[in-house]
Amino acid sequence: MDRKKLKLIIGIAAIASAVISVILFIVTFAAGFQPPSSVILGIVAGLCLVLAAELGYLFLLNKGERANYFLYDSASKRNVSVQKLNFAVVNARTGRYLSSFSTSEGKIWKDRILDDAEIDPEFKPLVAYKLLITIADKDVDAGWSCLENASSKTIVFLCDAMNANSDFEFSNNFGKMMAERPLNMPMVRDYLVRNKRYMQSRMLKYVVENIDLF
Repeated sequence: MDRKKLKLIIGIAAIASAVISVILFIVTFAAGFQPPSSVILGIVAGLCLVLAAELGYLFLLNKGERANYFLYDSASKRNVSVQKLNFAVVNARTGRYLSSFSTSEGKIWKDRILDDAEIDPEFKPLVAYKLLITIADKDVDAGWSCLENASSKTIVFLCDAMNANSDFEFSNNFGKMMAERPLNMPMVRDYLVRNKRYMQSRMLKYVVENIDLF
């Protein structure tokens, strides 16, 4: 649920509980109820008051805005609008996330880190696109060599990650090309370079549509 909606619901529930508590207390004493009715009403009123206090505390806890991984601006110390998000920011911050696993993207391929790395589920599609986009963007032999020598587990990771973004056709095409023997790297290269902008758009769209996950 959206944090603003949740905060609104908690606030309304807190006010309602407090009002009910006050009404019950007034009714109990004004109407002159005798035990055990007065005791029961008093207990219910007390419980409503406790509930109002608890909900009020939760409301205050939700007052602060959670720093979003992709939207937080360190200069203004707040989240910017998701409409202002662009590929450059998503790409850079995904790179920052990857740096916690290795000192460079080249080592991620060479050390086969994706074979066993515990990548957070919400970051998996971003990691897959990021790695392939970098290779296609730089378009140098060293990058294509990394992809050519990638383990089968790494290729499966990349395909599964893109499938998690419902990018089935692109993932299927890529997986089939990488599974061919002998491997036709010029064809793989042409496919990725030709679809570089497509991968960038999918990467940005994924973050925008799932911004609350971060």
